[in-house]
Amino acid sequence: MIVYHGSIRKFDHFHKEHAIQKSMKEFDTIGIWLSSDFESAKSFAFGTETVIEKSDTEFWEDGLPKVVEYDKQVPGFVYKVYIDEPILKDYDSYEHFMNERDPYCDYASTKKRHLTWKDKAILLNKDEANAEFRKSLVKKGYDGIAVRKMAIEAGDTDMYCIFSDDLLQIAGVFSAE
Repeated sequence: MIVYHGSIRKFDHFHKEHAIQKSMKEFDTIGIWLSSDFESAKSFAFGTETVIEKSDTEFWEDGLPKVVEYDKQVPGFVYKVYIDEPILKDYDSYEHFMNERDPYCDYASTKKRHLTWKDKAILLNKDEANAEFRKSLVKKGYDGIAVRKMAIEAGDTDMYCIFSDDLLQIAGVFSAE
């Protein structure tokens, strides 16, 4: 199976810590997220870094340049990844995935008592919920999940989340520029 992973970091092999995609926010700690196509992965390959430098346009009264700090967009890399026949729990929709993850989640809101992800309430236990959800799937023999037609920044695409970095083999690295 060939999939793609976008990251602002360059690496030679996958480590969960390096491959976490912050843009997956609520789901970043479930595992390593990959997409079915290059363009979707590319949307995860851009980030920002804080730059501190002397200004060319702003000066102090004595004529010395001011030091300015700003965020600069940084292009990263898209990884072509080979996974040898993973056993995936297949979700036909984002809703199906969220409904199955929901029992592990603890939400807070002033509105009602039994909250779900559809209520857009505050998730209080993201890391714990993701760990328990992942553990329940690993116990059933799954290596990861597939969420069909998941809405991401680049549009609807099939997304895959692999629990162990040992299963992922980098087949190619491409600059996102």
